[in-house]
Amino acid sequence: MMKYSRAAMHLEELQHLGCTIIHGVDACTMGQHSLLQNEFFDRIVFNFPHAPLRWREQDKSQIKLHKKVVKGFLRSARDMLARNGEAHVTHKIAHPFGDWEIVKIAEQVGLHLVQEVSFYLWEYPGYQNKKGSGRLCDNSFPGQCCTYKFAS
Repeated sequence: MMKYSRAAMHLEELQHLGCTIIHGVDACTMGQHSLLQNEFFDRIVFNFPHAPLRWREQDKSQIKLHKKVVKGFLRSARDMLARNGEAHVTHKIAHPFGDWEIVKIAEQVGLHLVQEVSFYLWEYPGYQNKKGSGRLCDNSFPGQCCTYKFAS
């Protein structure tokens, strides 16, 4: 959290709005977390999922790692959705990110696509995507993105 300049401010605002903040939760096994067991949600959101980089983004082995993260999240989210709940994944759509086949992964875990919408940063006041690591981790990354909305 320390590597993102405005993180503390955003967390305080979320808590003020009544959100529960939990750190260190693995998105692939979140349903097993002690504070989340037997909890159900209307929306579960994973913006810009990403596995740790071991190879270049376009390398098939790296894409396989990314897909494993997405599949784990969607499988876990599926079991935590309230009736009429949705799991959202926001993702870049340019090459090589389109090769992740997120809709296909969702279908493999028993979810179906409800809607695919363009992601516009201006629709999310205060939100800014960030690079995950490295010396430029506090920088945003450009590119066309969309949000996939899935349901059981």
